[in-house]
Amino acid sequence: MAIKKLSGSLALTKLQHVILEKKGKTGMIKGLFIPIEANMLVVGKEKDGVSPIYMPVNLQINDEQNEHGQNGFIAKTIDSKVWKEMTPEQKEDSKKLSPILGNVKDWGSGGGDDAAGDAGGGTVFNEEEHDDLPF
Repeated sequence: MAIKKLSGSLALTKLQHVILEKKGKTGMIKGLFIPIEANMLVVGKEKDGVSPIYMPVNLQINDEQNEHGQNGFIAKTIDSKVWKEMTPEQKEDSKKLSPILGNVKDWGSGGGDDAAGDAGGGTVFNEEEHDDLPF
């Protein structure tokens, strides 16, 4: 089986968000707050006291690069369980919550480890309990 090595980036500011500054251990830290419900993100099953948050995406990959040297794109989508329960009007409204977030470039066949499914180093933080960031 051939392995494709792809790279890309996501424009997180295309999601509903707020950029804010909070006091951290080394001074003021600028951050991006992305609301879960407003962006129709999926809350996974809790494990070890933390519920993972997922953003369903669609990828379109083309064999040939376009005029900008890209092979495709990544777009946010709505979880299929949620989509099936939506009315036609809700589906139409949800399209604005499904932007193209970035492009994908094919760098050819390759191997190597992929840590995409590994647990992240995220921090659970409740602003009501704290005025400052824990990092």
